[in-house]
Amino acid sequence: MSAKPPSRTSIGTVLAVVGALFIGYIGVSYLLAPQSMAPDFGLPSWPRGEGAGFLAVKGVRDVVSGLVILAVLATGNRRVLGWVMLAMALTPIGDMFIVLLSGGAPAIAFGVHGATASAVIIAGILLLSGSRPQPSTPLAAPQVPRDGFSRSS
Repeated sequence: MSAKPPSRTSIGTVLAVVGALFIGYIGVSYLLAPQSMAPDFGLPSWPRGEGAGFLAVKGVRDVVSGLVILAVLATGNRRVLGWVMLAMALTPIGDMFIVLLSGGAPAIAFGVHGATASAVIIAGILLLSGSRPQPSTPLAAPQVPRDGFSRSS
């Protein structure tokens, strides 16, 4: 007997969990040790002194991104999680363009941010392709008597 291969939804869910934990870790790292994390973002320079608060902004953004994924995951609706993952892919795509347009390292732009965006998009596609849409509840139609005439008082 052969084991059944994992479903697309299962693979997408695992990618979403790993992504949520990873981005949460990155966010906490930016909050606890921002100056050591900043060079890994790929920009040629990073804020110092009074401007260093922007690194904390990135940290909070990343922690919240991870929590959003986990919150949607907790609802059990993998289809919605798929759409959330696709929407969240815009963050690393934006980061990639920020690095490239700021004269940062293309290797980091594509290798870190582009790869992250690709993984998030793959997770979203797997989740959407492996789950069925939730049936919507139709609105109740007004009750009309069998003879077709409505009765009013």
